[in-house]
Amino acid sequence: MKKTMTNSELVLLSLIAERPCHGYELERIIEERGMRNWTELAFSSIYFVLNKLMRQGLASSSMQPAQGRGPAKRVYVVTPAGVAALKQGVRDGLANPEPGGQAFMFGLSCLPLLSAAESQAALLERQQMLKQRYQELLCHPALTQAGFPVHVKAMFTYSLALLQTELEWLEELIQKNQ
Repeated sequence: MKKTMTNSELVLLSLIAERPCHGYELERIIEERGMRNWTELAFSSIYFVLNKLMRQGLASSSMQPAQGRGPAKRVYVVTPAGVAALKQGVRDGLANPEPGGQAFMFGLSCLPLLSAAESQAALLERQQMLKQRYQELLCHPALTQAGFPVHVKAMFTYSLALLQTELEWLEELIQKNQ
């Protein structure tokens, strides 16, 4: 059974795939890019997650002498297995709608890691799943039968509105991605 990676693991893998970094550099990049708006990665967990990635063979590290004064720093890089896991995580994040949207935001942030064909396929898969979910909601008894309270109907009409908006946005992205 394939293990699903956490958003935190994937975010750190993506950053060290861009270029080798030490922990404080990773913290700076996460802050600069506003990644905490869509990932649960706290500064205190960066080294914990990096060590976990190394134990799994997805990252490696080496000590690099400091530029100028100061102590040497441990610099992390992604391994070939890490690149493969990262690409799979990006595809999964793009293709699979899930509550909260963290995986999708991650997938969008790493879109350049996939070929145009791979990203297009993932986005089309997502679109199909969202269309299916939309059709299922349209058929729900709360929307098709009398007697449901207004607040219950409102939950379904709200969900439909969100899905419709995402589908429209996604169609535009798919067209731009071709």
